[in-house]
This record gives sequence, C-alpha cells and structure tokens, in this order.
Amino acid sequence: MRPVDRSLGAIEIVRPTCFVCGRTTYDPGRGEGTWARAVAGGRQVLVCPPCQRERPGWAARVDRCERCGSTRLSATLGEVVCRSCGQVTGA
Repeated sequence: MRPVDRSLGAIEIVRPTCFVCGRTTYDPGRGEGTWARAVAGGRQVLVCPPCQRERPGWAARVDRCERCGSTRLSATLGEVVCRSCGQVTGA
C-alpha cells in the first residue's frame, strides 16, 4: 500500500495496485487465477492475473530468497520470510 497523505485533514483511501501494470486490485472472476504475492525492494507487492499470464518476465523484477532462490517471499513487520525454505531476513 502507498502512504496516505493526511496534510489536508481528509483521509484518502488508497487501494493496493498491481506491481507491474498499476491496475487497482479486484476480485478475479472464476477461472481467471489469483493475485500473486511477491516482494520487490523489500516491500510486499501484488501482481494481477492478466500480468501473470501476459507478461512472463514479471518474476524477474521481484526479490529472491538468498538461501534457495525462490520468489515465494512475504514481507511483514520489517522482515522478509521465504515461504519455500523459511529463511528470514531483515528486522
């Protein structure tokens, strides 16, 4: 998610977007696939189903695990956790 500007006193709702194309998140239709979670630059990102299908090079733009090379990473509370081997970095 992007930071919210509260300088004018109003709260702006900022929805997460696709890391590749910038499309606002939505619930995919049946058979369309799911949003992929990844980490890029140490931050959690999402990739929409169309970008996963139509832009096969998207995975080259995301971070990889230092131990096993997997792109199955999650970023939470200042740590990046590999969902494949359990390696934890950061914090």
